[in-house]
Amino acid sequence: MRELLAPFITLLFNRSLVTGCFPSKFKQAIVRPRLKKSGLDASDLKNYSPVSNLSFSPSCWRGWYRCDYRPFFDSNELMPSQQSAYRQNHSTEMAVLKVYNDLRMTADSGLVSVWCLLDLTAAFDTVDHDLLLLRLERQFGLRGVTLLWFGSYLSGRSYRVWFAGAASRIVYVVCLVPQGSVLGPRLFIMYSADLAVEHDVNFHGHADDTQRYVHCRPEEIVAITAKLERCITDMDYSWTWTWTWMSANRLKLNMD
Repeated sequence: MRELLAPFITLLFNRSLVTGCFPSKFKQAIVRPRLKKSGLDASDLKNYSPVSNLSFSPSCWRGWYRCDYRPFFDSNELMPSQQSAYRQNHSTEMAVLKVYNDLRMTADSGLVSVWCLLDLTAAFDTVDHDLLLLRLERQFGLRGVTLLWFGSYLSGRSYRVWFAGAASRIVYVVCLVPQGSVLGPRLFIMYSADLAVEHDVNFHGHADDTQRYVHCRPEEIVAITAKLERCITDMDYSWTWTWTWMSANRLKLNMD
């Protein structure tokens, strides 16, 4: 079966890349809500993550991305250096080890740390396609047919929700990157890359989760805690650059 299908799939991929057109049939998703963590209140919709089930062919783009685009991003150091997830050798375990090692080394030096973990509300669902394409072009250097292909990949998407044995009507979307897709998380990392350089505190991210932490001598704990609190506050009030960036890019901190 593999030998029979491979030539047709290869032809489809090549034609898609040459023309800059992503097949419209592959843009239709079935969303199956899943609880983010076991034990959460199943009656609260905020506790669900909208994972998109796509047709099998888009999952084959993983190999194409790994062979063609990841080397380009890596060799030019375009991805945030303190960002884990969906990058080679940057797994969940590496994110935990990096922060844990920083805290241990700080403690061994006689310093203390203040650490805050942040989360974005429905991060993947609010990505603005026009802003993402602009960032891919100006910040990551994608041009011509390549940029056209990503525009085609993002546009014209639809989904229906399947839950408790019933399906919703078809919904057409004008924003988001598909959660559960191959390219979606990577596109989100590129979309939010600017946040890694804001504020004079240590940063480490994992997909849409952010950790910020600072170190100081014990007698400086009050001042350094206030500094981190200002950093977090800056992300939620309108007179700061970060809030303006969040608002302009359709993202929002989950202050809960």
